[in-house]
Amino acid sequence: MCFAQKIMRVYFDFAYNVTYDFTTGRFDAYRRLQRICINKLKLRDADRVLCVGVGTGNEVLHILQISRNVKIVGVDYSKTALQKAYSKALARGKEIEVLIMDAQRLEFAAESFDKVLCLHVMDFIDDNKEATTEILRVLKHGGQFVITYPSSKEGLRLGVNLLSDSVRRGIDSGKPRIRALSEALAQMLVGFVYLPLLFRPKRKSYSRSELGAMFSKLTTGNFRIEEEPVYQDFIVHGRK
Repeated sequence: MCFAQKIMRVYFDFAYNVTYDFTTGRFDAYRRLQRICINKLKLRDADRVLCVGVGTGNEVLHILQISRNVKIVGVDYSKTALQKAYSKALARGKEIEVLIMDAQRLEFAAESFDKVLCLHVMDFIDDNKEATTEILRVLKHGGQFVITYPSSKEGLRLGVNLLSDSVRRGIDSGKPRIRALSEALAQMLVGFVYLPLLFRPKRKSYSRSELGAMFSKLTTGNFRIEEEPVYQDFIVHGRK
């Protein structure tokens, strides 16, 4: 691991993941993206589910709302995030397995999982194709996957999208305009801890055709691509 990677890991352990649940985790757009993606997995009892880049475990809570009888394994390279994810699941009466692991080198045997979920993680990975190949390798034949990819570079536009979406939905829910705006601004102000991410090396963003070409080579072609405009992500889902 190079020096820059070590610095980023420290940042994620002691800043990003410490504040995540009070900032990004509260945005309606973030919760909506999770709900949409998890519903596409069509979870069944006894499914073994891998969450790649599980973070602080919010997606685990969504999964448990749908089915408490799945077996969840969460991997991330942040020890702080994994501790939070494990504690959240345990508080809901469910013990999950959490492991420090690089998404580009998943330490599992081939065809180990029935379902694989990877949300808003490819923005932070050096080699998206390698990570995608690994995800499909550990997925069973006929198993389902849901992976999101950035459709544009992260930056101020994403922040503006999240702020405007949060305010609009707050007003639609009946909150006074001033209250909806103040709550959204509070989230964004705490989110200034994310500013260092704007100065990291830019990751690749994708077009629909680029993702289609990549998945056509890696799968049998049984996949679909959808776009989530607020988060500026493509959602790729299908079966291996």
